[in-house]
Amino acid sequence: MSARILLFLAAAAVVVSAFAADWSFEYRPAAVKYAIYGGGLGDPVAPSKKEAKITFEVTGSAAKDIFDSIGPDKKDQCSSDSADRFRSKDADKLTCTLSPSGEYTCYFGFDLKSGKSTGGSIC
Repeated sequence: MSARILLFLAAAAVVVSAFAADWSFEYRPAAVKYAIYGGGLGDPVAPSKKEAKITFEVTGSAAKDIFDSIGPDKKDQCSSDSADRFRSKDADKLTCTLSPSGEYTCYFGFDLKSGKSTGGSIC
């Protein structure tokens, strides 16, 4: 290998190890609310043996971490405040907002019978 390639690989290894040194897998506390329901989010009903879904609302530092990880910002079809920031993934089944006051909020949900993502909020 050329000296340039070796120098590049060495530099990359240093950068990767520097980032890895500050990170470790660990569960952290989170501010989370949830609701179990049947039907749809727009017209929820009591869950049943045949149909049950769960939606989560995450706030605080956990929501900030999610928001920072799923960028970039998108246009929020639900907000009339252009100062709100909005990010989403999986056809808006995972959504996060950052309010002008600095509050992070994320929503997501699952069908508890199939395990599929259902989303966690609607306009």
